[in-house]
Amino acid sequence: MSILRSKRLASPASSTSASPSSAADTQSITYAAHSRRKELVKIGFGHLIRVLKVTKEVSSACPQLQTAVGALLIVLEAYQKYSEAIEAIETLLSRIESMNNMLNKVQREDGFPQALKERLAALAEKVKEVVKDAEEVQSKRRMIQFLKAADYAERTESWIKTLDWHIRSFVLEGTITLELTVHVRAPAKQGFEAMNTRFDKVDDGIKAVKDGVNELHDDVNLMIAPDDLYKALRPVIEARFDYGSSVHVQCHENTRGEVLATLCSWLRPDHPRLARLPEPAVPALADRSILWLHALAGSGKSTIALTVADWWDTKSDQLLGASFFCARDGQRSNVNCIFRTLAYQLARHFPAFEEQLTKVIEKDPDLHSSVPVRQLQRLIVEPLQAVHANAKSKGTFPAHVAVVIDALDECTDDSAVSTILKCLSLHISELAPLKFLITSRPEENIARGFLLQNLRENTQELALNKVPDVFTKRDISTFLQSRLAAIRDQFALPSCWLSSQQLKNLVDLSELLFIFSSAAARYIGDHAARDPEGRLTSLLDAGNTAAAKRGITASPFPILDALYIQVLENAARKLEADLKARLKLILGTIALAEQRLTPTTLDALLDLRACTVRRILPVLSAILTIPDSDSDSTPIRVIHLSFPNFLIDPTRCTDQSFLVRPLFQHSHLALQCMKLMQSLKYNICQVASEHDHLENSEIPDLPAKAAQHLPAALQYACKYWTRHMCQAEVGEELLSALEEFSKSRLLYWLEALSLLGCVDGAIEALQSVQIFLKASPSQPSNELSDTYAILRLQSQSPRDTKVSSLLYDCERVVRAFYPIISTSTMHMYSTIALFSPLESPLRRLSAANAHTSLIVRVGVENVWSTTLASHVTNRYISAVAFSPDAMCVACGHRDGTIDMLNAQTAAKLLVFVGHTDSILCVSFSPTGKELLSGSSKGTVYVWDVATGAPLHAWKEHSSWICSVAWSHNGKLAASASCDGTVRLWRVASPEKMVVLRHGAEVCDAVFALDGDLLSGLWDEMCKVWDTRSVDWDVEAKIAPTRILEHDSAVRAVAVSYDSCLVACGLESGKIVLWKKSDGQRVRSFPGQSRLTSLAFYPNGLLAAAYEKSFTLWDVSRGARVKTTSHERAEAVAFASDGLHIAHVVGQQVQIRLWGPTGEFESDDPTATSLKHILKQRWRLRRTAPRSFIDHQTPVGNPRSFVHVVATSPAGNLILVVYEDELQIHNVTTGECTHTINHSSEVGSVAAWSSTGKLFSCTGKDDAVRVWKADTGEHVGTFTGHSAGVIAVVFTRDEQHVLSASWNGSIHRGKIGQPGKETSSEAIFKADRDEIDAFAVSSDDQWMLCGVSRRDSPPDTSSADLLATSSRQLVESHSAWYYTLRLHDASTGRVLWIEHQPSFIWSVAFSEDCTRALAGNAVGEVFLYDLTEIIPPDHTAPRSPPPLAVPEHKLSVRGTGPVRRVAFSPDGRALIINGSYTSIPSKLRPLCMGPANRALTTMFYSEDDWLWSVEVHSEPRRLCWIPSSLRPHKDILETVPKANVNVVAYRTSRGRLTVIEVRCG
Repeated sequence: MSILRSKRLASPASSTSASPSSAADTQSITYAAHSRRKELVKIGFGHLIRVLKVTKEVSSACPQLQTAVGALLIVLEAYQKYSEAIEAIETLLSRIESMNNMLNKVQREDGFPQALKERLAALAEKVKEVVKDAEEVQSKRRMIQFLKAADYAERTESWIKTLDWHIRSFVLEGTITLELTVHVRAPAKQGFEAMNTRFDKVDDGIKAVKDGVNELHDDVNLMIAPDDLYKALRPVIEARFDYGSSVHVQCHENTRGEVLATLCSWLRPDHPRLARLPEPAVPALADRSILWLHALAGSGKSTIALTVADWWDTKSDQLLGASFFCARDGQRSNVNCIFRTLAYQLARHFPAFEEQLTKVIEKDPDLHSSVPVRQLQRLIVEPLQAVHANAKSKGTFPAHVAVVIDALDECTDDSAVSTILKCLSLHISELAPLKFLITSRPEENIARGFLLQNLRENTQELALNKVPDVFTKRDISTFLQSRLAAIRDQFALPSCWLSSQQLKNLVDLSELLFIFSSAAARYIGDHAARDPEGRLTSLLDAGNTAAAKRGITASPFPILDALYIQVLENAARKLEADLKARLKLILGTIALAEQRLTPTTLDALLDLRACTVRRILPVLSAILTIPDSDSDSTPIRVIHLSFPNFLIDPTRCTDQSFLVRPLFQHSHLALQCMKLMQSLKYNICQVASEHDHLENSEIPDLPAKAAQHLPAALQYACKYWTRHMCQAEVGEELLSALEEFSKSRLLYWLEALSLLGCVDGAIEALQSVQIFLKASPSQPSNELSDTYAILRLQSQSPRDTKVSSLLYDCERVVRAFYPIISTSTMHMYSTIALFSPLESPLRRLSAANAHTSLIVRVGVENVWSTTLASHVTNRYISAVAFSPDAMCVACGHRDGTIDMLNAQTAAKLLVFVGHTDSILCVSFSPTGKELLSGSSKGTVYVWDVATGAPLHAWKEHSSWICSVAWSHNGKLAASASCDGTVRLWRVASPEKMVVLRHGAEVCDAVFALDGDLLSGLWDEMCKVWDTRSVDWDVEAKIAPTRILEHDSAVRAVAVSYDSCLVACGLESGKIVLWKKSDGQRVRSFPGQSRLTSLAFYPNGLLAAAYEKSFTLWDVSRGARVKTTSHERAEAVAFASDGLHIAHVVGQQVQIRLWGPTGEFESDDPTATSLKHILKQRWRLRRTAPRSFIDHQTPVGNPRSFVHVVATSPAGNLILVVYEDELQIHNVTTGECTHTINHSSEVGSVAAWSSTGKLFSCTGKDDAVRVWKADTGEHVGTFTGHSAGVIAVVFTRDEQHVLSASWNGSIHRGKIGQPGKETSSEAIFKADRDEIDAFAVSSDDQWMLCGVSRRDSPPDTSSADLLATSSRQLVESHSAWYYTLRLHDASTGRVLWIEHQPSFIWSVAFSEDCTRALAGNAVGEVFLYDLTEIIPPDHTAPRSPPPLAVPEHKLSVRGTGPVRRVAFSPDGRALIINGSYTSIPSKLRPLCMGPANRALTTMFYSEDDWLWSVEVHSEPRRLCWIPSSLRPHKDILETVPKANVNVVAYRTSRGRLTVIEVRCG
């Protein structure tokens, strides 16, 4: 490489700098350059071949290397003839030089180990494959080679790419093999090890499984514990101060007295223990509720905390209420676990508190999963207040109760201000008598937390570094003197051992760190070494040497590092060669593992023989805590976090034998994770088939099964393989493992994550691997020396692995189906097989395990749409915003709540509660830590995003808040209102506010990067304000610096990232661009429709959201880049990454992919052409397995919005109603049998006759038309209704059709005059009534109506009425009266009128006509017993009027309108909207079961699931339905059949979906 580069530098610059004066000169220069390039190529090839020949000559000791190098020479000699690629030669040369360096080093030190020889042999075989192609080219005759030179040149370029990849992979994997010393270098020992492995393989495998089960045994017992409080709160038992496996110890006797005295006097100034302690280190402030003890690592904070916790927990004191000792492993690092654990412990200490806590949990059993601030409020504050308020409980609490939170800095908390401290600041005044001792390092987010006003006023700060050094040295000396005296006695050393000077030297070496003194004592007194004298001497020598280098070494802890080196060197000397070879591998894993591991798990993860770790690590007892052999659930712990940091820091760990290189270690761990996950399989927990329809939480004993079938090492691999992969160096072996995993195990991995409750991280994990595989840095890693320097791969592997496409497909699967993957493992496969796009690779992979009887005939997309995720709620969404990192979406609702969603899955994270009216706007702060919201009543809130707690609230505006905004530095915030003002305030001091008066409604406000504020007004202006010159201390009228005038209201404003351009979006849809500096108009973009949102991207593109489209404009060229259509959106937000958009449609928010890169794929039904559908159908018939040929055949007109869907009673035909036509489709073939021109509208009604021979549909003219299903012949049109028809019903004999309309009439039409338009007979008419719901009994004798009447009540005095109303007349607030009416179907006569409290949405008869149902607008359902009016025995005489009709109000779910109500097939339950509700036995119909015994199944949609219910059976889940395919308002059109059931419906987005359920 250096030769080629030097040749380039030597070339004369003048040859390229001079400008040619003629074509001849140009040609001459071009020829010279070409010749020069050929010369450089020749030199490069010569050097490369010489290097290889030398390598071949010196490699006689390794035949495998000779073979590989010989093959390389053959390829290069062929390549030299055709290539002029200098860069390729340089790259290949660097690879070979790296290989030579590695091999020379190995040969000098150890010879070629067997593991390396095997890799060389594999390299040779791969190179031979390229050799075959090279020899084939060389064998051609010269003329052919000349004629095909261009083709051969391209062909040979691929040789170099392939060789480059294989050599690079060999160097990487060979280096890892040597670096981690995973081979045993002595050949004899290799053979012995291999033989042992063969004999012990079975026993080791059995033991590994057994150990894995035992390791999780305690966790399973906790999950099934009989303690109800434990089950409800799920506390972290390991966080107790006295937990058995804790590595913490108490302060040594007679040490830390001054600090302990401070803590005791702070908690209880009159504590008797103070008499035995020295004076406090600092005066204690007993009136403060919190004491913050902080210091750097190794200062003994946890030891102090443990000591006082133990003192306060004694029977004599009883001052300790709860403790939580944080750690960076498991749940002890989870801030969400702290308050619920403290509440659990408080309940165990104080029965009165437990009683009140239990009441809270009974009302809200899911509080354990809520955010920390809510846990603190509900689980601690509320029970405390209830205890204080209860007279019986007074005196049950001591005056002071201590709560100890240790090592808060070890919790995972990315908030700018500590989450726990923010929560405490909100409720500190309500927590008496609790007093909190909190210890931590002085981390920035914790220090900020204690600066919060409420905490600053209630906290005493105690910094250990401010305790006089003389006290600390004295305590360390006391500790060492005591510990070394015990060692002297233990080893029977002379009394003169440990001179005072030696003790002083040790104390000096400690540098005031207790961690050093503790580790030193353990090192000197090591039982295995049994040489305290020698170890003391070596430790002092090493420490003195390190002290002498102070200022020379870069390490901040040279003496501590010297101690670590000393411990490691002594350990290495004690180990046999085979164990010593694995020491570095084990230490590297302990240092870099994502969680603490047990010895058994570590053995399994690293593929070591059982008990290997237990054999090795005891020699490191000075710095590691190894659990006892009978405690296999306890992880290995380092004595201090400084040790892992030491191992991976080359400036501290200067001994290469122990230095852990993260790049290599992560590569090895990633590969081991891949190998472990090969054991994943379908239904790994062996869930029985009778439970496969249940969710995870409903499957019996699933936690125990997961513990049994997913050992701890496999769990670790599933959770963390991507983290190791993304920090690894990818070579052939790792890439091959990833490829195999992606092709065969991705879905099984998702199953495992579902069982482990870890699906939340799947998307980020998959994205990180995709990004990592695409990355191509060209420089060697900084951490590698020249010997081990490896250039990262600059291009993908030459083979097509399809890894990226599979990973992307898996990412989309998780995004689309996150709710089901995270909650129901057994439904995951069927969901993917049913609803993934037809071209999804994982769809095909999941088919084999999708044990489902369902087939989605219509509705599935061909490819993934741009909609990444969607969230459906039962509340209307009125505002939406992305966080700055595009990871969260805030949705404001009309009911005043704000949902925080995960932008990747649309899963709900938090709910912000505070506003009492509709949210109109939301905006994240630049850091994403705070959120602004404005409401329709003029209130503005600032929220803490991490906790959902309100930080500030203002009510300064007198009208709607239209917009809220942050300045780019986060120091200022603004709110724009319809009251004609913008309020500007400082976030740090919100009591000061400036009013910017406009004189008209302000529609939008936004800050520019330079600090200017821009506001868009309804009076057609945009104003620019200079916020930097605002005088916050003087109230004065402020004028805008510039006014931009338009010809329409300014609805939206955006400013470019350089603050130069302003875009104003107008009511007319036009966008006008201005220069902000001088107000000059630049250009305008034409309007498409009303504009709702604007956003500039950093690349200068402008995104605009219109009513039904999104458009991307190129500002510099004034051109449209792309446009995509969408459904009408109420609110829109553009993510700052330029790739995502969130838009709101009613009660749904969709998160979509869009931007300047990639194709725009529309979710609009008009986007798919019929030609494409037919092409796709033909492709499927040719390529798909026969069992799936017609399953996904798209039918229907894709170019129109579906108005109505109705299925024939036989389930074989589907009627689809569009705006301008009707279509009849055969379900089995998907064929459209008839297309009929017909003008309809949303709200049109369609119906089938009982035999399916006839069907009807209403139109825009309110006429009812009837056709024959087999021929499509029009057999009648019935007019007469003057308002919208709400229902059409055929009589059973198919001779008549009954219809009801909003004009209060019921008509009957006679069928039998084809094509003729006739006026139907009005059998009932009430001019002032509106019929809202209509049903006909199964025998065609009775009609039931839900009726609305305005201004005057209905007449209930008619003598024709057989029954009176059981309820008094009810008048609504708007003078409407609602009634339920029963009619005689033959005459229209009204037989019974029942007053109703609310609008009636739906009515129904039971099959035997003895029961009637009415569902209203407020979620109520009433059941009526009609036996008095309609006797079951028709021959029996009816009782004389007035009759009583018993009414029963049924308990149902929800409070929304009951749009559909029906009896289940067996009459035992009701189907209400999307829920199944059992009927009390005494209220059930008299005759159970349907008249037609073949019709035994009914379907309904509830909680996003499709359910089926059969006669005498409980409901059963069939499948989860994605939000894009859910039925419109949960109403299904279902018609059951004996063996085939078809579910056809219109989605909320106007699409047709057809699902076939095959039974039997």
